[in-house]
Amino acid sequence: MPHEDRDRAAEAQVLLSNERTFLSWIRTALALMVTGVALVAFDLPIDIGWRLAAAGVLLLLAIANAAQALVSWRVNDRALRNGEEIPELRSGLWIAAGVGGAVMLLLVGWVLT
Repeated sequence: MPHEDRDRAAEAQVLLSNERTFLSWIRTALALMVTGVALVAFDLPIDIGWRLAAAGVLLLLAIANAAQALVSWRVNDRALRNGEEIPELRSGLWIAAGVGGAVMLLLVGWVLT
């Protein structure tokens, strides 16, 4: 395989990897959304107010996560095409903190119910 063809194949592989990462973040957003809806839809042994609060946190995280996925994909795509450094991703911390906060709301609601 000529050198130019290998470079083009490597570039395509990196661009497709960026797209797969985008789709993974979208799946994460969908999982957060579905979990938030399930907290309200199912009759759990936790007061509805606590479940609504946790569901609200998860739904806000889902929206933020989907927006971050789109922005990161576009920024990374532009950087890859221009041979620039890919910016560091910082969203993992706030997603973990938000999920932890939603779990804490559910635990407090469960203890108080």
